Amino acid sequence: MNLIQISEHVYQCEFELDVPIHIPVHIWFIKDGDDVYIIDTGIERFADAQIMAALAIGNPKAILLTHGHSDHIQGAARWLEKFDIPIYAHQKELIYINGEAPYPNKNDVENTGVAYIVRPLTEHTLAHLPIQYYVTPGHSPGHVIYHHETDNILLSGDLFITSKEELHPPIRKFSVDMNENIDSGAIIDEIKPILICSSHGQSILYNEELYKRYVLKYRD
Repeated sequence: MNLIQISEHVYQCEFELDVPIHIPVHIWFIKDGDDVYIIDTGIERFADAQIMAALAIGNPKAILLTHGHSDHIQGAARWLEKFDIPIYAHQKELIYINGEAPYPNKNDVENTGVAYIVRPLTEHTLAHLPIQYYVTPGHSPGHVIYHHETDNILLSGDLFITSKEELHPPIRKFSVDMNENIDSGAIIDEIKPILICSSHGQSILYNEELYKRYVLKYRD
């Protein structure tokens, strides 16, 4: 596991999946005073290392999910064994997180381990923090991204897969509507972050040509 401080308040935790190629998996910690907010939880076998890393920074306060796919939520149950903290996701994700229905592009329901525990994310949830969320559907119906406004860092979840110089779409077979996902990516030209950090890929500096090239290459 690698723990990297991206900015004054944002830390990135990196693990690798080997399925069968090496795929980086990122979660993030946002420090606010003595509190730490966890963005996604990865898979269960990485949770204990994540918890130790978070405690080195501050006191875990809440988990904020980008969406309910297993590589983003599977570690959440382990966190709840250690801490009495809330978990939040967009309202549209709860039907899938609760196992009431499979994602539209899947046959099986997600076994998240936190069914009927996750709370709906609202504007009030983050009102006391320098964090804003934006709904970016397409990869999943209620996918969201998080922007740390003070540090101007964008945590983009699976909205993109990123290289050092380019944006790429998430894996198509795991996405509900690829064109909708690509259209959702236009939000980066509204936010204009310094840095875009994705769940799977390398952090990339924002510039005004990024999204234009992305659309030309990948939009049907």
